[in-house]
Amino acid sequence: MVEGTSPPAVGRYGRRPAKQAPALRLASFLTGTVPKHPDAVDHGARMKNWKMLGNDAAGDCAAVCWANERRAVSTALGKAGYPTQAMVWKVYRSQNPGFRPGNGPHGYGSDDDQGMVMQTLAEYLHKTGGADGVKSVAFAQVDITQREELEAAVAIFGGVSWGVTVTQANEDAFTAGKPWDWKPKSPVVGRHAVYGLGYTAADDERFITWATPTRFTERFRQHQVDEAWVTIWPEHLGSKSFQAGVDLAALTKAYKTLTGKDLVIPPKPKPPAKPDAADQALWKTTASWRKAPHTDPTVVKMIKALGDWGKAKGLK
Repeated sequence: MVEGTSPPAVGRYGRRPAKQAPALRLASFLTGTVPKHPDAVDHGARMKNWKMLGNDAAGDCAAVCWANERRAVSTALGKAGYPTQAMVWKVYRSQNPGFRPGNGPHGYGSDDDQGMVMQTLAEYLHKTGGADGVKSVAFAQVDITQREELEAAVAIFGGVSWGVTVTQANEDAFTAGKPWDWKPKSPVVGRHAVYGLGYTAADDERFITWATPTRFTERFRQHQVDEAWVTIWPEHLGSKSFQAGVDLAALTKAYKTLTGKDLVIPPKPKPPAKPDAADQALWKTTASWRKAPHTDPTVVKMIKALGDWGKAKGLK
C-alpha cells in the first residue's frame, strides 16, 4: 500500500459452495503434459482503476470476477472493454432473479442477494453469453493441486477464476496491503470469487478483489483454494499462447464426450487491415483539424466519424 493512501475497503462475500458437477478438465486438452510457461507473469501490471462493481454491499463477487476477466482478456487480445455496473447486475440476476439494486440500506438490492455458484455462472456464460454480448467458447476446471497446471492456465488464458475461502487474517492482511496467507486458527469469514492475473517466482498468486490488486501465498493456495476455472473466449482463438498451449482436436473431443454436442468454434478474429498510403496521407493531413477545438455540431460529428474510420483502419 502506498504511504499516505487510505486502506482498501473490504467488500462482501457471495460465492456459493462448489457445484461438483461434471466439467471439462484443462489437463485433458493441453499440448503435452504442461506447456512451457514463464517463471513469473503479471497480466494486470498495466491495468489501473479496477472497479468495485457493487461488491461492497452485494454478494456479486462471481459476477465481478467475470467483469474483471472480460476487461483483462479484451484489453490484452481485442478491443478493450470493461463491463458496466448494469451489466454486472444482469449477470448476477442469472442466479438471483429477484435481486433489485437500490432496495438495500447501502443503495444496493437486498432482495434475492444469495451469491453465485461459479460453475453455474460458467455454464450461463457459455450457453447465453455475458451482458456484454460475448459468449464463451468453452470453460474448464483447473486442478488446484497441480501448481504447474495452474501457472500454465494463467500463462495461456491470461488468468484464472479462483474460488477461495477467506479468514479474518486475510481481511486484516488486505487492509494492511499484505498478501493473504494461511493462518489455521483464524476464523472463516466467507467464500469468495476472485480473478487471478498472474503469479510470482516465489509462487504467490496475483489477483484482483474489491477493486484492488493483491496476492495470496502458496500456503493459502494449498489450504484455502476450493476451485479454479479457465474460460475460453473468442479472443483467445487467435492468440499465440492459446495456439501453442491448447490441443484444439483434444478439446473438441473432450467437449463431445462430456456434452454429446459438437463444439462450436467461431472464426478467428481477423487482424485489422493495414492502412494504405492514401489513408495515411489523409489521416496526416487532417491531424491538426481533428485535434483543434470545435463547437459546430456538424463539424464535431464529422470529426467523430473520421476518428471511427481511423480506428477501423488501424491509423494512429
